[in-house]
Amino acid sequence: MKVGYARVSSTDQNLARQIKALKNAKCEKIFEEKQSGKSTENRPKIDQNYRQLLRMFGRATLVIASLDRLSRNYDDASDIIKQSRNKQVKMEVLDAPFLSIRTGDSDMDKFMFDLLTKLLAYMAQTERKKIRERQRQGIEIAKANGKYRGIRPAYAEDAPNPQKRFIYRRIVDQLSNKATGAPISYRVIAAETGVSVQTVINIKNRLI
Repeated sequence: MKVGYARVSSTDQNLARQIKALKNAKCEKIFEEKQSGKSTENRPKIDQNYRQLLRMFGRATLVIASLDRLSRNYDDASDIIKQSRNKQVKMEVLDAPFLSIRTGDSDMDKFMFDLLTKLLAYMAQTERKKIRERQRQGIEIAKANGKYRGIRPAYAEDAPNPQKRFIYRRIVDQLSNKATGAPISYRVIAAETGVSVQTVINIKNRLI
């Protein structure tokens, strides 16, 4: 059984390209997630559904478009790969077909797969650090030139996108209901409005 996992870093990004690639790879089920790849700590799909996959589907194959979709954190990626190996879940990385090459020697195949995936995980983490450093440098230059105004929240009362303004107001209404004792969780609000739980929490924090 092939199970796909697709991830982008924010709700503004589109999963369509990854999903199309996973369907072309004959995935029978696809998990979708819109969360940062810096760690698995706040990523419910990879934290819950993937571990459920490990429990339920022996000898399944996890398919991802690229290793950085799994995680941009070296330790997290290594941990997921290790769990996969222990549960006999194979992994297929679409932009790294060399990981699927078989030599006929199972021990050598395992060694090469582990070595190459850890190298790719290290490269993904390094790239993330470079991106963050470039962002930091850009902010410093903008501040020095008096042009930095901070990052505008995607969901806000004055958001340029009218749909996101509507979603923001809906979330605020739901949070108001929650504040008055309504039995509604952040996860339910997120599911109803199509955003991440962290986005709901961020909006709640801005209202305080």
